[in-house]
Amino acid sequence: MDAEAKPLDKNLEQDLIEWVVNWNEGELDGDVDADTDLSATGLLDSMALVGLVAFLEDRTDATFDFASFDPVEGTSIRRLVRHCVG
Repeated sequence: MDAEAKPLDKNLEQDLIEWVVNWNEGELDGDVDADTDLSATGLLDSMALVGLVAFLEDRTDATFDFASFDPVEGTSIRRLVRHCVG
């Protein structure tokens, strides 16, 4: 499990959670948190994941390196944030 997130990370994580909820038009079978595996749960398909990463890049003014990201380890909001902004 990741170490405790910084307050800025928590705010960013919450914005990304809201993006996922909006993408699913509020029709979720359960709660979404920063550690929910977005792909394995079917919350996001590949196109939605690209949209979420674009939103993350816009919010952080950083570039997400897809080449070095391994989705096999899970595609959670926390992992996406940490990979993009450290």
